[in-house]
Amino acid sequence: MPHGPGQAHRGAMAMPDDEDATGTRLIERPFENPHAGDPVLGPAYAGGYKEGAFGDHTLDNNPAGEPGPATEAFNEGFDDGIARFEAYKKGFKRGITVGLRGMTTDDFVPPPLGTEHVEDLKAAWLEGRTDGLGVARIVRDGIEAKALESPDFDEPSGPIHSTGLGSLGRLYSQEYQGGRAIYFIHPSGQSFAIDAPIFAEYKKLGELGSFLGRPLAGTKRVSDGRGKVTEFENGTMYSTEDTGAHEVHGKIGAKWKELGGPTGDLGYPTSNEQFERADRGKVNTFEHGDIYLWDDIGVQVVRSIQVRYRGQNCFAESDELSAQDETYIVATAVGPNRDATVSVRSPVIDVDAGGSFPDAMVVYQGPPAGIGALTVTMAEHDSGNPDEYRGQIEAGVRLAMNGLAAAVAATGVGLTVSGIALALANVGAGPIANAINDAIDSGDDTIGTAVFPLAPKALIGLAQAPRQRERDVEFHLATPLLTGEGAYKAYFDVTFG
Repeated sequence: MPHGPGQAHRGAMAMPDDEDATGTRLIERPFENPHAGDPVLGPAYAGGYKEGAFGDHTLDNNPAGEPGPATEAFNEGFDDGIARFEAYKKGFKRGITVGLRGMTTDDFVPPPLGTEHVEDLKAAWLEGRTDGLGVARIVRDGIEAKALESPDFDEPSGPIHSTGLGSLGRLYSQEYQGGRAIYFIHPSGQSFAIDAPIFAEYKKLGELGSFLGRPLAGTKRVSDGRGKVTEFENGTMYSTEDTGAHEVHGKIGAKWKELGGPTGDLGYPTSNEQFERADRGKVNTFEHGDIYLWDDIGVQVVRSIQVRYRGQNCFAESDELSAQDETYIVATAVGPNRDATVSVRSPVIDVDAGGSFPDAMVVYQGPPAGIGALTVTMAEHDSGNPDEYRGQIEAGVRLAMNGLAAAVAATGVGLTVSGIALALANVGAGPIANAINDAIDSGDDTIGTAVFPLAPKALIGLAQAPRQRERDVEFHLATPLLTGEGAYKAYFDVTFG
């Protein structure tokens, strides 16, 4: 197959251990040399053939270099060698395919492989098939041996799959009943048993195609006896019966491990790393807190946030005939789901214009990932039942959030409470105030409703900031002047704890 000097264009061919991996290399065999009697062309052809069939499959090692008959002979040999290598790979693919299905022999007749050097190509194909069957046997035996030594790996639930690992060879995997899998690397012989429920979560994330990469070790028990752990190239996954399986990686994972990991005070992860969409950060939630990461303020560890009602100031009473107004507030912490959206009510107090009435009622305590907004409704007590009124307001807020589900979803993927904060920042207090007004049916009068979107970064910033003061009330957050019946403001603060 002669070629002119301008046709030495083939570049780097696929090595047996990359994406077209066989995990093995052709052993140098005798081959037919059409220029064997020529002292110049014979060695040039042989050099090209060996480079194509048995070497690194590139044209970089042409000793002739300059255009001419020797280079043409080298290129001819290289092409014939590559043809042999390709025939070998086809045979290897046949052998490993049937071998991974459990066959130990194969009577399949090689297909036509070319019109020149037919016997060389056939021999290469048969050699490849034999090697493929051999590698398949090694892989099967390795996976079976790992299953025998691993509890609960009883029966395979699927075929063996493979993925190239570049210079490391190939990674073979087989799923087992119960949501488990075994990985085997050829030619190193390393094997890993990935237990449930970690494998199911790893598979959900994209398995080998995910950011976690390949497993570096099998699933092990954590020292506390409660959890399991599996190490991957770019992260670690932990699981318990209570939390399920979740990964940690990067700066958040490093910080968590620095704080003691699963046996530290944050406990096990309860989420994978998520996008914190309100302020474009990242977050992992844990059993006893959250870890956030933002580009501008770095890693933030928050075990608990407390939101408190700090009191009210009366700027004008209602025009009712009674000497004093009797007021109270209903504050609702809007959580990531219906059940986590909960209201509390302050005591009914007698107020006069100009009066200042401090309080310290806890509205929410927990991680920032448990609250996306604070809604505040102030009422003037007449003849209704304030506790019944509180329940109606809570139902109205829940109904409003159901109606805003599409708006929350439109903010993107990631931490749910961040989406709630973004959606409410966009639509304002109107939908919630309207839903509350539709839901209430009591003898008390609504003075006004306010909504505070509270994304995690905002909560952390408030907790770190000094309080303000108006009259006798210290606060971080103040409602606008609520003027439905009289004129009032309600106040709140945010602390760590």
